[in-house]
Amino acid sequence: MSMQVWDGRRPLSDRTITAAHQFSLQGLDYRFVAEAVEAPTDWCFREPHHTFVIHRRGTLKTMEIEFERGPSGPCLPRIGDVWVIPAEHRYAALAQGATVGFCEITAPTSLFGTRGLTPRVGYRDIFLHRLVDRLAGQLTQAGPIAALFRQSLADTTRLHIAEHYGERPARAPQRAGRTLDQRTQTAIVDYLNSELDHRIDLDALAGIAQMSVSRFLTAFAAAFATTPHQLLIDLRIQRAKALLATTGVTITEIGTQVGFATPSHFATCFKQRVGVSPTAYRDSV
Repeated sequence: MSMQVWDGRRPLSDRTITAAHQFSLQGLDYRFVAEAVEAPTDWCFREPHHTFVIHRRGTLKTMEIEFERGPSGPCLPRIGDVWVIPAEHRYAALAQGATVGFCEITAPTSLFGTRGLTPRVGYRDIFLHRLVDRLAGQLTQAGPIAALFRQSLADTTRLHIAEHYGERPARAPQRAGRTLDQRTQTAIVDYLNSELDHRIDLDALAGIAQMSVSRFLTAFAAAFATTPHQLLIDLRIQRAKALLATTGVTITEIGTQVGFATPSHFATCFKQRVGVSPTAYRDSV
C-alpha cells in the first residue's frame, strides 16, 4: 500500500539533506537547503512563526499536500513558486523526485502587525525568487561591500514580504495606460536596488506591475519622469555615494560592484550626476 500524507499515525520518513546553510538577517531567518527525495519524503510544518518556502531548483515526480485551513491535494512546484504557511497552521506534504533546492524563510508574526496571512501553495513570485537567489550567491562573498549588499537584499526581502503578503482589501487590477501606484513604484525601486550589477530585465519589471512591457514603459515614464535604464543609473550612483562615504574600498571596485563595466564609465556617470569625480566626492565627506 502506498504511503499517504503524514497524519501522525505512522513514523515520519527519514530526510536526506545534502547541504544546508542557515543564518539570520534583518529580522528574518533563512535556511538554504538541498535535499534528495528519491524515496517518498515527508515535509511537515506547524510552527509559532510564519514560514515561506521558495522552490529554487529540481523537479518532483509527485507531491500530495494537506493544508489546515488551506488548499490540499496534488501540487507540483515549479522553480520560483512560493509556499506560505501561516503560524500555527498545520501543513504536511509527501514528495518524491530527484534532488531539490529550496529556501525556507521564517518571519515573526509581529512583521504583519494585526494583519492576517493567507495560506498559499505554488504562488508565483518572481521578485522574491530573484531576491533569495541573489542572496544565495552572496553567501560566500567576503568584505564590506558584500556584507552591505546582503543586508540590502535581506532588508528588501523583509519589506517585500511584509507589504506583499499581509492580508488587505482586494487590489483593483491594473488597466491599460494607468500610472503606477505608490506600492508598485516602491516594489520597482526595491527590485532595481537588488539588481544594480545586472542588466535590466524588462519582463520582470513589467511583471511586478502586471502589465505588458509596452504599457509598463508608458506608465513608468509617467510615474518616474525617466526611463528604467536612467533610474537604474541613478540608483547605482546613490549606492556608490554610500560606499564612498562609509567604506575604504577602492573606487574601481565600487564601480564594478554597483554595475559599471569600466572605471571610466563609472567616473563619467558619477560626475554627470554628482558634479564631482568619485575621488573628489570621497575627499569631501
